[in-house]
Amino acid sequence: MTHNISSIITPDQRLRVFVSSTLQELAEERTTAKKAIQNMQLIPVMFELGARPYAPKDLYREYLAQSQIFIGIYWEKYGWIAPEESISGLEDEYLLSAEMPKLIYIKNSDGKRETRLTDLLQKIENDDKVSYKTFANNAELEQLIINDLAVLLTEKFNLANDNQQKDKHTIHKLPASPNPLIGRKHCLKHLSEMLGDDEIRLITLSGPGGIGKTRLALETARMLQNYFLDGSAFVPLAPIRDIGLVPETIASVLGIKASNSNNMESIKLFLSDKKYLLILDNFEQIIPAASYVEDLLLSCPGLKIIVTSRERLSLSFEHVVSIPALKDHFETDDFQDENKLPAAIELFIKRATAIQPGFEYNEFNKDIIFQICHKLEGLPLAIELAAGQINLFSPLGLLQKLDHRLDVLKGSFRDIPDRQKTIRNTIEWSFELLTDAEQDFLLRVSLFQAGFHIHAAEMLGADLGEDVFALMESLMNKSLIFKMDQGEIVRFQMLESVRDFAMEKLQQQNRYTQLKFKQANYYLAALNEMKLQKDKIDQVYILAELEKEHSNIRSVMEFLLQENEIEKLTEISWNLWLFWWINAHTKEAYQWLKQAWEKGENQQTISNSKVYPKLICNVGIMAFLQRDFQTFGNSLQKHFEEIRNQDDDELVATAMLICGVVATILQHYDSAEDLLKVSLEKFKKIGLSTGINLALSGLGRNAVYMGGKTEEAKQYYVESLELARRNKDDINTIICLCGFALCEVLEKNAIAKDYLREALTMSREIHFYEALSWSVEIWALVSINENKFAHAVTLLSAVDGFRNRTHLPVWDDLEALIDRSKVQLRNGMGQNAFDSAWKAGNSMDMDAMIRFTLEDTSALSVAA
Repeated sequence: MTHNISSIITPDQRLRVFVSSTLQELAEERTTAKKAIQNMQLIPVMFELGARPYAPKDLYREYLAQSQIFIGIYWEKYGWIAPEESISGLEDEYLLSAEMPKLIYIKNSDGKRETRLTDLLQKIENDDKVSYKTFANNAELEQLIINDLAVLLTEKFNLANDNQQKDKHTIHKLPASPNPLIGRKHCLKHLSEMLGDDEIRLITLSGPGGIGKTRLALETARMLQNYFLDGSAFVPLAPIRDIGLVPETIASVLGIKASNSNNMESIKLFLSDKKYLLILDNFEQIIPAASYVEDLLLSCPGLKIIVTSRERLSLSFEHVVSIPALKDHFETDDFQDENKLPAAIELFIKRATAIQPGFEYNEFNKDIIFQICHKLEGLPLAIELAAGQINLFSPLGLLQKLDHRLDVLKGSFRDIPDRQKTIRNTIEWSFELLTDAEQDFLLRVSLFQAGFHIHAAEMLGADLGEDVFALMESLMNKSLIFKMDQGEIVRFQMLESVRDFAMEKLQQQNRYTQLKFKQANYYLAALNEMKLQKDKIDQVYILAELEKEHSNIRSVMEFLLQENEIEKLTEISWNLWLFWWINAHTKEAYQWLKQAWEKGENQQTISNSKVYPKLICNVGIMAFLQRDFQTFGNSLQKHFEEIRNQDDDELVATAMLICGVVATILQHYDSAEDLLKVSLEKFKKIGLSTGINLALSGLGRNAVYMGGKTEEAKQYYVESLELARRNKDDINTIICLCGFALCEVLEKNAIAKDYLREALTMSREIHFYEALSWSVEIWALVSINENKFAHAVTLLSAVDGFRNRTHLPVWDDLEALIDRSKVQLRNGMGQNAFDSAWKAGNSMDMDAMIRFTLEDTSALSVAA
């Protein structure tokens, strides 16, 4: 324990003796202990001696920190365990007493002792620095305490003479912190527990620059000053590049004077018998100096070391702790409790208020501040630098400036190192420590906006002449690339600020275009393997992976448009049309394809190429899905005969499928049936079951709207559903379920709900938003059949808002059915009631809409 003790003290300053035991169980024994301590003219420190306005844990820890002797009294109870704690306060007190002189007394028990207390007593028994005695009654306890305190004080007096040549005071050489540490409570607790473990002696705090490694190390050391009785020291290594200077720097901080050749021996001699904590800060540029760390740990058994580094040391002693970003979102749905703000938001507010005392977090700026902290990815340094600009910009102005974060995030603080005065400097520091191959590889993988797979990185780095896996591991060790926990398939990511820096370097080196073409070639090959229009594939997995990759694909599509690479863009997009529809990306995809089409029309080499019919077909698909029938007519419909003559059965079958579906919508039912049947035969010819199912569902749909031929429609759906379930084709299973449900609704059968319930569940799982909308719309029709008019209106309102948000306009034939239903609902319930029910659904998000739909649970079971 650390105390500033003068050589001349006032008479009231006597030794303080902390008494630890359960309170109620050993109340009489505690009174006895108090009396014995006072008889020795010492001060008893006990929890019950006064009411204090603090939490119990904080109170006993402070009392313990200010005591010189620990007395533990135990009988049968282990004591209360607070929520979120793994041990009782009783055991915590014993552990915190650390090297404090201890007197332990155990009351005789007849076998009713709790298991956790038995375990604690076994731990005490195994501690070679602690002895204990048993007692039967209070008189015996009082005598034991008096005698043992007398012997203890005599021993301490004798030891004082032997230690006169040793340091008189414990010295903690830790720099002061300018402000409180925010959002690291759990990290501090974890590190404290690790340092309290005898088996753990070297902890490396890793993470990117600006994550807060140094602050966390210092705060941990301050918390444990009473544990490291011989002191602690902070050794700044950022200026050191010559590893030979490391021992000299450590020696200088410790106040050791020695020749350069004897620095290590002098340090080991100084620390050999001490319980000491050493912080070695900014180790990443001198990783080979890890051999000094290992030497110190082998030679000094009481030494523990915290290293802060953007790269791990790779020592057998080492325990790496990766420091996470600060939380920038709420853990619960309680957005109103300002006392529970996410740490990133709290940090921004505190720093902004310190710079501009009049700054307020309020209803007008809170959403903007959340966006700022989210854009800065919870990186403490970036948040502090951003808050430092609050005198120059409003929160909204600052958010807009963050599109150029490398230039905006600058600090004017004089007390921070140059490498952390801008985000650019912080990243540059890490970048300069990389080998040429590591730098090159980092720039290449920065092309991926939304993370990447190892095989994508492997392709981009194939011509480096280096082991890509080794480069990946090295960049991960240096905290420049992170593994993302997203299931069985591992993905990797980098901080956006690092990616911005790397992309800037690529542009400066005039290599962006060359490498972007390599990335486009990767996606061309990868998407050919991952297209949904294939049989015997895992649709759930592919849909999830394509969604993760969509930002990367977007970047490639925009690049290919800019470079007029229409053929390559067409080949990539042909493999994506079904995904774009399922996951509601049709509006964005339509814009790309329309631009490509316009460019292709003006390039004879494109309009005469083999891929042009695919481009025309894809433009037509997206135009149909966005209800732009004029563009549909000018593209797919106009060039239909040309496409029909292509030697590509999948292309021809797909074109006929889409034209058939559109013909149904336009009420050209006979023409639709002819087109869909030819499409079906062509899909059967090439054995593409996904296409077969889509054609069968199209025929079923056509039958429904062609005079309500529901029995004929069901025959198509039965065939399609059987094939879809056999092939685990979730997309077509959902389409069939919705088709069956619509048939049952038109026949006024309540069994429709069972089909819809399954369709809703599956649609939600794979993000098939069109089918999810169908399910809710058809359920509303069921509610009308059941005279649940308000329920129906609310559903129609909710799905109307959902379609607007996902840019999926309702299909015209279904829309006509819905419009007729709305008229019926208004007439049946009156305009005011209709408006009230519509308002109830208008604000529902997707989850609320699904919950509300499924609350109407009266359904039969499906026999099939």
